[in-house]
Amino acid sequence: MDVDLLRPGMIPIAPNTKLWFEFLIEPSLLEEHLNKSHADPSATELLIKFLYSSMERPKDLPLIDIDDLMDNSRIDKKIEYRKRKKYECLKILAMKIVSFWEWDLNILQTRVPISLQIIFVQDLLDLVSNGLNLIDFESHISIEDLSQLNDEQVFAIALFHRWTLTVIINYTLSKKSSFTLGPVQDGNEDVLLKLEMQSELSEKMLLRLIDLKRSSYTIPTINTFDPPNELKPLSCNWFKGLTVSSAEFLSQIMYDYAKYKFFKAQYEEAGIYFKKCKELNVNLTPSSFHKIKLEELNGFCAACSSEITENSSLLMQFLYSTQTNHNGILKILETDNQIMEIPMFLRDSLELDLASMLSLGKFNASRDMLLHIHTMNAIRRASVTSGEIVLLPPEDYVTKIKFNLRGPDIFLKDIKLCTLIKDKKFRKNIKMFVCNVLLKCPKNLVKDILKDGREEIDELFGDEDIHTLLTLPEDIPTVNIDMSKRLDRLKITQIHNVNVQKVLLKNKISIEYDSNNLRNLLQQLHKMDVDPMFSILDINYEWQVPLPLQSLLIGLPNGLFKFLVIILIAKSKEMIKLYDFERAKLLLREAETETKINNNIMYSKIRQLISWEGLYTEMLQFQYEFKNFAIGDLVERCKQCLEFVQSDNLIPRQEIAEQCVLTLLNVGEWEYLTKRHYNCFKLPLAIAYTCLDVNKFKGTKKSAKEVWDLILPVFDYGYSATNKRPLDGDPQCTQNRVLSQNDIMRVFLSLRDQNAIQIVLSLLAKIQNVLRDESAMELIMPFLNIWPVVPNMSIPLRNITEVLGIVLTESLKYHPNHIILLKLKGDLQYVMGHYSSAMKWYLEAIVIVSDYFARPVLKPMIEDYVYKRMMKCCMQMQNFTQAAILCLFQEEIDYATAFKCASETNSSDALDEYYDYIWDISLLEFLIYWHTKLNHQEHRQKLLKTIGALELNANNNEEIKREAANIRKLKFLRALSQQYVHP
Repeated sequence: MDVDLLRPGMIPIAPNTKLWFEFLIEPSLLEEHLNKSHADPSATELLIKFLYSSMERPKDLPLIDIDDLMDNSRIDKKIEYRKRKKYECLKILAMKIVSFWEWDLNILQTRVPISLQIIFVQDLLDLVSNGLNLIDFESHISIEDLSQLNDEQVFAIALFHRWTLTVIINYTLSKKSSFTLGPVQDGNEDVLLKLEMQSELSEKMLLRLIDLKRSSYTIPTINTFDPPNELKPLSCNWFKGLTVSSAEFLSQIMYDYAKYKFFKAQYEEAGIYFKKCKELNVNLTPSSFHKIKLEELNGFCAACSSEITENSSLLMQFLYSTQTNHNGILKILETDNQIMEIPMFLRDSLELDLASMLSLGKFNASRDMLLHIHTMNAIRRASVTSGEIVLLPPEDYVTKIKFNLRGPDIFLKDIKLCTLIKDKKFRKNIKMFVCNVLLKCPKNLVKDILKDGREEIDELFGDEDIHTLLTLPEDIPTVNIDMSKRLDRLKITQIHNVNVQKVLLKNKISIEYDSNNLRNLLQQLHKMDVDPMFSILDINYEWQVPLPLQSLLIGLPNGLFKFLVIILIAKSKEMIKLYDFERAKLLLREAETETKINNNIMYSKIRQLISWEGLYTEMLQFQYEFKNFAIGDLVERCKQCLEFVQSDNLIPRQEIAEQCVLTLLNVGEWEYLTKRHYNCFKLPLAIAYTCLDVNKFKGTKKSAKEVWDLILPVFDYGYSATNKRPLDGDPQCTQNRVLSQNDIMRVFLSLRDQNAIQIVLSLLAKIQNVLRDESAMELIMPFLNIWPVVPNMSIPLRNITEVLGIVLTESLKYHPNHIILLKLKGDLQYVMGHYSSAMKWYLEAIVIVSDYFARPVLKPMIEDYVYKRMMKCCMQMQNFTQAAILCLFQEEIDYATAFKCASETNSSDALDEYYDYIWDISLLEFLIYWHTKLNHQEHRQKLLKTIGALELNANNNEEIKREAANIRKLKFLRALSQQYVHP
């Protein structure tokens, strides 16, 4: 390697190896190294190393952590030690690397963990503070006159607030696509939540910076930062920076600000600043600081613009026309037949949408317009497809020409436009298309077309071709079938015209979701219905209305109000099944609005029930979207709903009340729930009791008998009923029925709170451990000690395993980076004998703990038992070399197993490809002995080269040995992840 990241020891080093402090002695060495085409280590690895090293804990001071970095009230004391000269040197080296990247925030955010990004931007603010304490970003807004700040202070403040907004955008997008925002951790979401809280401050600061009046700005470069030494303190030569124009500096700020506004769907304001940014870029000569892509900027401007001109792209004109009553659509399609810019699927969609709107009466246009679009779409297909496909023109298009009085005229008019195009291939395809259309038409229609369109046809065909077309025989004759006898045989009565109209109206009602349109359709249906009463729910047998609402609404007289409210409620339930919660809530709000026409007690009850259905929908949305859902006043509304549960008047249905309890459980309102007594919701309340006790006693008290007594009878019917204890002191509760497995699964799969999930999973893991009764195959979880010990249980092990697997899989959907859940998933796969899958889940946990192998794996997070089980998985799959190396990860190295695995001759893994990852001298010496014994000279030579590495020398100090081990451990784990996690 070119640069040795390890610290120097007491042994000689190779002459071509550089140590990190040499970058301080000779600053030009760093730039020289970074400019290499394949620098090893890369700029990213160096930056991460420098930032991590700058956070190392001196013996006399505590370690800094990410929570402190985001809390300005605690940061001062924690980072005081980082002002020591050694750490200042590392900070300056980090600044030089980001300067080499030309302050590109996209590179910083995609390559560096977010915890280190926070360290870097705060170091930059601290470096330029000059007595202002800029590291406290909340104090930025209190700076009255930004024009009094130096260039470097303005640059640092602008970079910090640009970084805040862009990191929010990129992190949100990374969860919805393959884009990655650096190594992802479970704690990243808490950090991003705090950044979102300060985003309003960042917006205000960027707007103030945009109003600054300066002719130019100075941007730091790699030569700006001068590391301190024993003779001089830390200093920065700001005059050595890159001078950029005011337009270039401000356009970059405007661009990032506008992107954030666009991300927040505030398109009008985003468009203003995108337009200003575009104006600044017209006469701009970009420097290396300029990171705006003009194509992307033009795209944003077009997306925010509501004005379409002739200079706009044809695709933009097409999309604008489809949204504005299809004005000028024929001209756009004619032009597109020449330049072929609009995707064919959009043109097909236009054809279908327009036909649908015309049939429903939603669009007023002549039928000729639709045939024009059919013709131009058919020509477009013919112009880009091969001859074989052109020989099969669509039958429905020929039919449309036959049955439209102006069909031949429209066909000839659109063909005439094509004859103006001189491209030979295009004309050949059009000729083939016209020929095949004429072959499908009746002979008399062909004669009319050839007669009326002599000029257009002569452009494509000669006299001989026309004669051939006229002399071709008629197509296969149409067979007329008398359907009346068939109908009589099937006893199908003829449908009256009124009934046909009613069927059509009901079909329209079933697909309509706008309340005004529904009202009009229902009025027509009600006038047409000869029966005095009909059930509106018969329109669609899948529609459902909750029974309390249905019983109140059925009692009302038939009329528009009754039918409209029933349909709106039924359609909202339909949207819930499709997980379209926003539309479901909108339909319920419209139904609730309808009930405000009357204030009598019946309408008030209906309104209250609809309001509870809206609350139920919002709770389901919270459960489905979870971390992306804004809670707002949901908690208070749940509490208000539960107050009606035990009232004597109107009460919410049981599903709503139970969902209220589950929602409060998932937001941590355990103390509130424990003060209530609901006989119907014993299981969620018992889980809330346990969550409260576990948090109070830290899992040291056996306080979970209530949950145990409720769950165990579901699986173990022999569990004594005398063991059950009521939750609320009511002796009648013991007479209640035992919960069914459907009941508990509904509750388990609704849990989103991490504490509640861990408690349920630990209970299931405890039952499985008792049933399996093998210490080597136990599932490891927190809180296993809080459950009572029941030695004799008659439960099928398979039942518990299936339930545990289902609940765990559902929990991982909402907590994909939860270390404990990932390890439990690995344990479950391990005890089931799925060894490759177990390796995958163990390694995913390690990936998150190590920031995707950017830092050493912490022992408290990944315990020895994990490495031991990974080792056994590898042995079962006959990957003995991997198993031997995994033996070295344990606190007490199992040399007996390691040597046994290393001496296996039928290993299925990469064998000597893993030898470079071994850091243990004893294992290397054994392998050398073993391969020498077997006369494997190639393997022996590779091992001798490995054991001769400088950092593995036995005389090195402990710090070098530890660093060498950490580097090899991470490389080995990365290789395993490529095999098991990302095969």
